[in-house]
Amino acid sequence: MMYRAKVLLGCCFFLSSTLAVPSINTGRADELMSSSAATRLGLEQAWRRQLRVANGAQSIVDFQIYISKSEPREYIEVVGVAEGDNDAPVYFRIATDQIGSNGEAIGKKEAERLARREVVRMTRRLPQKPTIRSTTVPKVFLYTLSSNGTVDCRDAESGKPVWVSQVGNSDLGYGRLGIDDQLVTVTNGGNIILLDAKDGYEIDQKPTVDVPLHGAIHCGGFVIVPTIRNGMEGYRLDDLAAREPTSRYMQTVEGLAIETPAKSPTSPTVSWGTDAGFVYFMDVTSTPSVTFRLNTVGIVTGRPATAVGDRFFFGSEGGQAYSVKATRLGHVLWSQPLGEPFYDTPFLMESKVFLNSAYGNLFALDEQTGAPVWETPTASVAEILGGLSGSLFVRLMSGHFATVDLKDGRISHVLPISKSDFVAINRKTDRLYLIDSRGVAQCMRPVGSIAPTILQPHDAEVEEAVEEEKTPTKPETTEPGSGPFNDPFGGGGNDPFGAGGNSGGGDANPFGGGDAGGAETMDDPFGAPAGGGGDPFGENPFG
Repeated sequence: MMYRAKVLLGCCFFLSSTLAVPSINTGRADELMSSSAATRLGLEQAWRRQLRVANGAQSIVDFQIYISKSEPREYIEVVGVAEGDNDAPVYFRIATDQIGSNGEAIGKKEAERLARREVVRMTRRLPQKPTIRSTTVPKVFLYTLSSNGTVDCRDAESGKPVWVSQVGNSDLGYGRLGIDDQLVTVTNGGNIILLDAKDGYEIDQKPTVDVPLHGAIHCGGFVIVPTIRNGMEGYRLDDLAAREPTSRYMQTVEGLAIETPAKSPTSPTVSWGTDAGFVYFMDVTSTPSVTFRLNTVGIVTGRPATAVGDRFFFGSEGGQAYSVKATRLGHVLWSQPLGEPFYDTPFLMESKVFLNSAYGNLFALDEQTGAPVWETPTASVAEILGGLSGSLFVRLMSGHFATVDLKDGRISHVLPISKSDFVAINRKTDRLYLIDSRGVAQCMRPVGSIAPTILQPHDAEVEEAVEEEKTPTKPETTEPGSGPFNDPFGGGGNDPFGAGGNSGGGDANPFGGGDAGGAETMDDPFGAPAGGGGDPFGENPFG
């Protein structure tokens, strides 16, 4: 009896152990999208690969999708006949830079030969003979930076690694990557590490004057980093790459940068918010300089979203949404009060601006006017992860994932996917990226979407005008290592964004002259101040 009891107890223990195993595996698998869930969304898996991360998803410091602006990839395609509003079906597709058996790119002629061979095969079973065409698609790369200094660059469409490099000292910490077609910069403690974007080779490492905050951004031939002493520090990338003495640029502003600056897609202009309640705009040309600043209702903590036409979109913790065109004097296209705090970067798609509030309400605004698109905001949305055709892919407050219809804001297709240690956000293409706790990345795309769709919003035709802004006088600031720093937005009567004159009146035209309530005596904001005195800007540099 005792023996039978032991056998029975052992069998029960074995069964309970085996029954417990699937729940663990299922929990891990739920962090990625199953094939049945993808089918419900009209998606398919493009690839699934292990990322080079030190300790799973929790060790990811930065995740970026980068669209190359040079050397687009050429494809030779075999396509059928378009029916109705549908695009012509693609039956066969091969890249001209695909590596052949000799270890070199096959080239266009060989790709066309292979395509003709496919046409011969397909003609026997298709009602109409397919045709051959050439098409170009921009190269899209996926960059991840791990807490141990591993930079992983791979093809965002296939998941294949391009290069892997480990740099810096992990004890010093890392910031956001700066990326362009030629160079990649990594901020590590008080250093800027420069990598070749083609192969990840470390070119050089330079110490910064101030300690960088958040990371770097490439713009106008400069690498720009916010610093711990209320400023921006920049270096010419060609000087860094050539190992020559670098030309340093420093600009002190009011308040610490809360995030890395955002760059306009059409000009060397960047923008960022500070903890003093200002959003700054900087022209990064041969001599970078702040062009203007905007005093917002509440602090802007998220990076501005950018669109063609030098437009920047952002929301503040005071519940205000803004659209600003970065002209020389600054042009507020629209400002919309929404009554709820915003801390994230807006999402732009199909001529709409989507802002998610701290209370979980998702607002949709018209990109050109700022008018609400939906009757009511969509509730229980924690984060926007990506955009698909006609819908947003979001994470709900419950931790599950779902889609939101762009037309009416209706939530649909709630998916049983658990929140992993890192959430990947893609604002550039119609691809969804999920990363589980082990660092396995999954790329999902619309069914049959071989080439990525770039989520680039349409440019708005706006009238050039100057919005009146009331900005309090800014006290004098000091650049590190120097005397008083003449901030162009400093205090006194010379502040072009102040009240004008020396009366301190709050109702004056910020670009005019005279006292509050008085007649405007100055049309040119760079002309002589009303009431006499020297022009703080000297002769008008714009003629």
